[in-house]
Amino acid sequence: MKANRGLSIITALLAGLIIGLCAGVYIYYAWVPPEQILRDSPPYNLAVGKEYPQYREVYAARVANRFRALGGNEAALQEAYDLLGVTTGDVTLNNAYEMIRLANEVARLDLQRDPALRRFNENDQIALTALEQALDTVIRSGQGPKPEDIQPGPPAQARARSRLIGGLIVLLVSVVAGGVVVLVDRAVGTVVKSSNGAPAYAAADARPAAFISEMSSADAGRVGEPRAPYAPAAPAFTPGPAPTAVTAPASEAPLISFPPCTYTHGDDQFDEDFAINGAMGELIGECGASIADRLGLDTPARVSALAVWVFDKNDFQSTTKVLMSEYAYKEPTIRSKLTARGEPVLAQNNGVIEVLTSTLRVHIQVTGLQYNTDGNPPNGYFERVTLNFTVYRRSAG
Repeated sequence: MKANRGLSIITALLAGLIIGLCAGVYIYYAWVPPEQILRDSPPYNLAVGKEYPQYREVYAARVANRFRALGGNEAALQEAYDLLGVTTGDVTLNNAYEMIRLANEVARLDLQRDPALRRFNENDQIALTALEQALDTVIRSGQGPKPEDIQPGPPAQARARSRLIGGLIVLLVSVVAGGVVVLVDRAVGTVVKSSNGAPAYAAADARPAAFISEMSSADAGRVGEPRAPYAPAAPAFTPGPAPTAVTAPASEAPLISFPPCTYTHGDDQFDEDFAINGAMGELIGECGASIADRLGLDTPARVSALAVWVFDKNDFQSTTKVLMSEYAYKEPTIRSKLTARGEPVLAQNNGVIEVLTSTLRVHIQVTGLQYNTDGNPPNGYFERVTLNFTVYRRSAG
């Protein structure tokens, strides 16, 4: 059914969106920590006069001012290592020097702007220059922190925990979302295949494409060629008595009656479905009709059978009957094939087909029945037929 097919697609899209969102948050916060952004963010070109210093340059200036306030000695340099992330292994000494050098360049360009727009002052540039020279001296002399001096601090340990916990959460969300998609797809698959005329227990089996049956040997020679006059190839078949029309008790009020749906020759996409709602508006089932069989592969299709089905949400199963043309009903090969999809019923004008489920009783009245007039074969396929669905609550008895 159309609505259920859409439900399966929407569920898959929502599950993918949730998984992608969780994975994106995990990657951003666990694997791209702030100090990495601080290290890798590009400097801003203030020469064009349109951009402003960002937090990396401002932070570097604060570190440089702290270095200068402490006297620019060895202890002050050691603290600068700590503040820049060198001693925790978040950045290398060369990375730290490059950050300070670029921040000094940004400050120099900023001081050339209108005083009302400046973010730095002369003291910031002096401090940045002093720290840049100190780091340059250390790098040239090779006296910077040794690898054995680098000790990952609490931030690095916290990141390891967040990566592990976050990874487990993303995995759990993926498994749950995937399970929901599979369950919905299986449930919808049962209803969709049942709406095409297959029994509910065959929802997961592999069968030929819906609405297209195998060509008979008589039809195979006529594909793409003018139709030859009909000549029966099989001996006459005498079926049992046709189903009699059923009527609802006069005192019983229907739960709901749907507008008539009409199949007309040429409507190769015919597929109608109706939602059955209870007194409180809750969904309790669905019913509908679709093409069940055709004669040959002509276009437009020569439809010789329609599947009328009822899905009961109470037991999550569909019950199907196959409304057949007079020719299809009397032809043993076609009738035998369609019996696997549902109980065969001969189409009779003003006849009523009764479909029972555990809690529902649906009457489908056939009106306006017209067969083909080309005699190929006589009463072989529907030219027009109208179906009227009326739903009753089935009594406990």
